Amino acid sequence: MTGRRLRAVVLAAGLACLAAGRLGPSGADGGGEALAAPTRAKPERVVLVVLGGGVRTEEMLGRPDLMPTVREIGRAGVVSGGWAAGGDDPVDATEAILTGRDVPPTTPNPTRPAHPTVLEYARKVFPDPHAVWYASYADGEALDLAVSGHAAFGAAFAPSFAVGDGPFGEPLKGLFARFGRPNPTPARAWALLDAMRDATAAAASRRGVAPPTAAAAAEERRLERALLEEVDRRATGLAGPAGLDARALRAGLTVLKVFRPRLLVVRLGQADVAMKDLYGYWDVLKRDDAELARFRRELAADPALATTTTLIVVADLGRDAAQNAAGGYSRGDGSASLRTVALVAEGAGVRAGAVARAPRATRDLCPTIGRLLGVPTPFAEGRARDDLFVFD
Repeated sequence: MTGRRLRAVVLAAGLACLAAGRLGPSGADGGGEALAAPTRAKPERVVLVVLGGGVRTEEMLGRPDLMPTVREIGRAGVVSGGWAAGGDDPVDATEAILTGRDVPPTTPNPTRPAHPTVLEYARKVFPDPHAVWYASYADGEALDLAVSGHAAFGAAFAPSFAVGDGPFGEPLKGLFARFGRPNPTPARAWALLDAMRDATAAAASRRGVAPPTAAAAAEERRLERALLEEVDRRATGLAGPAGLDARALRAGLTVLKVFRPRLLVVRLGQADVAMKDLYGYWDVLKRDDAELARFRRELAADPALATTTTLIVVADLGRDAAQNAAGGYSRGDGSASLRTVALVAEGAGVRAGAVARAPRATRDLCPTIGRLLGVPTPFAEGRARDDLFVFD
């Protein structure tokens, strides 16, 4: 089967999944384009990217050779250091971000958070399963962070998940196994598709068939392109440093472009190599930043997303101030380098150039996202950051 025929089959499978509701709950260039100029209007959607595995502020904000895109986001919106992490390891620290509550160390750690996450809060307000998504660099227990064991929330309000092969993983897996992976779509293919579509519409009109409205045609083209780009994403091997992180960001991008969710959380995690491999850690940060640049560029290029989206990027936890015997960075010295992290944000509802008041903690993000989306977060203990974001 030709690559063109495979794409047609995949597109049909993807559209069928959308229609049947089968996708319910269950990526070295820097910079990129900024989102549209910040507005005082509340956003329609929030994207939270968690740089997981332990990323020091020194690298996130102080090394433009490693993370230029993060610095560009901060220049376009807000940039702030000194946010107290809410846990002693990356799992607990991420849980604190999602639940809005600091997580004390326990042995053994519970499988799921005890309190609801911002994802569950959002699902309770937005019942459409495609309105809230969690994209993760890993599956299994890594997905447990998204859904609590709370009696009033839990699995009934779980988000949709995009992990590994992304939101269209299952439909594409069988097709790729049978027909092989196609070559990436050449740039001229998009113009050819448009020409074919126009010719088809003209022929139908001559037979007396009314053409679709301009809005319907635009929506059909948007979905078609997003799904075909997902085929290209799956046809590209994402290995090497931060390969899993890259897959998570690209899966998240597909979710944004196809489903237009109200809340998307993307959790990365491969910076955990820092303990034993300093250069590996730097390579991960470079790759994560390059994929973030791609994500930001695609977001800015979509008019429906660029003006309505808040993008927040935060580290889960820091690392020790000094290198260990292996030349890497451990976690355990109790320093500000370990216990505090950096945050950058841009887009709708962001007070560009604002300075965050003290005290500030990552547990503040859950109620902040809730206020941005009009979602109550009754069990969160952080405070919504009206010094950085517009809520009215």
